[in-house]
Amino acid sequence: MKKESVPEETPVRRSSRLQTELASEDMLIAEVEAQDAPLIQPRSSIKAHRLQPATSESQPDTESTQLFLKEEPGPTATRNQKSFLQFPRVMLKRLEIPEKGEDKERKREVKEEKKIMTNSTPIYSSDLGKKEKLLTPASDWRMLRERKAPKLPDAAEPRRKMLGDVRKRVPCALLCVYLLPCLLILGGASWYLWEYGVPSSVLTIPAQMQQSWSDSALLWRKWQQEEGCGSHCRFLLVESIPENLHYGPGTTPHVSVYRAWVELLESANSSVDIAAFYFTLRDTDTQVVAPSSRQGKDVLEKLLALPSRGVKLSIVVNSPQKSSSDTEDLTQKGADVKYLDFQSLTGGILHTKLWIVDRKHIYIGSANMDWRSLTQVKELGAVMYNCSCLARDLHKVFQMYRYLGEEGVSIPSPWPTAFSADSNHAHPLHVPLNNSAAKIYISSSPSALCSEGRTSDLTAVLSIIDDAKEFIYISVMDYVPQCQFCNPKRFWPAIDDQLRAAACDRGVVVRLLVSCWPHSEMSMFVFLKSLDILSQEPLGCPIQVKVFIVPVNEEQRAIPYSRVNHNKYTVTDRIAYIGTSNWSEDYFVNTAGVGLIINQTATDTGDSSSVRGQLEAVFVRDWDSSYTHPLHSKMNCNTEAGSP
Repeated sequence: MKKESVPEETPVRRSSRLQTELASEDMLIAEVEAQDAPLIQPRSSIKAHRLQPATSESQPDTESTQLFLKEEPGPTATRNQKSFLQFPRVMLKRLEIPEKGEDKERKREVKEEKKIMTNSTPIYSSDLGKKEKLLTPASDWRMLRERKAPKLPDAAEPRRKMLGDVRKRVPCALLCVYLLPCLLILGGASWYLWEYGVPSSVLTIPAQMQQSWSDSALLWRKWQQEEGCGSHCRFLLVESIPENLHYGPGTTPHVSVYRAWVELLESANSSVDIAAFYFTLRDTDTQVVAPSSRQGKDVLEKLLALPSRGVKLSIVVNSPQKSSSDTEDLTQKGADVKYLDFQSLTGGILHTKLWIVDRKHIYIGSANMDWRSLTQVKELGAVMYNCSCLARDLHKVFQMYRYLGEEGVSIPSPWPTAFSADSNHAHPLHVPLNNSAAKIYISSSPSALCSEGRTSDLTAVLSIIDDAKEFIYISVMDYVPQCQFCNPKRFWPAIDDQLRAAACDRGVVVRLLVSCWPHSEMSMFVFLKSLDILSQEPLGCPIQVKVFIVPVNEEQRAIPYSRVNHNKYTVTDRIAYIGTSNWSEDYFVNTAGVGLIINQTATDTGDSSSVRGQLEAVFVRDWDSSYTHPLHSKMNCNTEAGSP
């Protein structure tokens, strides 16, 4: 097959501007055209190709292809020539400037092309055994050529839609931004007024809100407790009655503190935790051999035997110790003893008296770890059996003491959450106590040792006084509305004012039983006289004060720090409180102590079956006994019965 000859091109006129720019390229273009002559077809050839049958398109021109493959490559193009060799047709088209008459010729050709396409029929290919449409009818071509651009949406339409959506959202936005906060503020204010009443000062609001948040956190932790108290929690009131102190017929003595301690130690399986003011369970601190020290020695022997039985014994005790022989012996036997220097921490002492056995039995009361507390001093306490939730809460207080027993530590503020209380005045533990429903919580003093959610001992006492409706009975060794160990001393009317208001404003009967012994401070009786005198007319406030004197003989008088009513409790017509602190500022503000508060109002029948009923019976027994004496303006507590 012969090569197609390339027709001679008609000279093209170029503008003067392009002539200068393209003069250097003319020779190169001519050379490219000469090399691409077999491939570049004239316009007429392209039109003829379009009109060829489909079969000719599906059958490639073998000779032309072979000729193209056999053609020798031309000379290697330079860097400037390569750009033209890559796209020769495009460049030629760009450089072509039609004559004035050629434009008309092109329009005529397009018109003829349209005419031919209108009369043409669809062209198909049957290479694969089925007809496949390659070219569409002229109508399709017309549609493609004359297809109008799709109608664009109105530019203002999205804006109108957006504004419409905004108008719909405006009411919701106003509701969220303005109305809901107003409702929350109104609801919070209503709750505050319902809970606390009208505040006396704006400064009290933050403290009350913080307490509310603490109570809420406490309630949440209470719901998350892993182990409950069960249905077998049992309360036992225990006492130590000094030798030669006898009540009249008809009185039933309670279980002794000594017996309760021995039973707790004998039943211990895993752990015994004790917090105490001091340890003197043997009579080595006295110059005489006291036969009544036998019970204290027995308790010490059982404590010494605990580590050998596999029971962990942990002790925290105030430091310094007057006689540390007991704690030294316990340490040698394997006990973990920590000494707390509370004087440097709070300016007070560790006056707590508590036991925790196997993390489910507890003891709280007035008895020290002293042999005299078992036979020579009148004591009162409470033992709670199988109360794991209460023991767990009390153990957090014990762990705080242990932490402060480490060398170089100080009181953290605030305490870590691990020490947070599980019970308080607002959210007590609901415990089935002696088969009756009871609300119980643990209080602590001073406030610096109250972790998050813990009710302070002073707050607990004041709330009990405010809650009383009919009577308030108090039995405590020292009642002094003063800072006794401050220098100079100062007046402290916190509890005294509450008692006066309860009696004189609400008509609640107040009976106060205090101790009289050689170590009593004489100023206490002056304060007590100012209370007792309120019962005289025309005031007629129902307040009575008496003193309790433990009888003593010559042999017993030789025993130091004995023969005293050491009780520390209060009972009302609604609540029972058993603590470890005397009632003066020092014990509530600087000294460490704990309190057990029990409320059985819902199931209290008024008899001695409830804890409150048992404690009331003990107070009435002592109040009416022969060991109670009227208050005089001048008391002499160095004699057995006192004198005016």
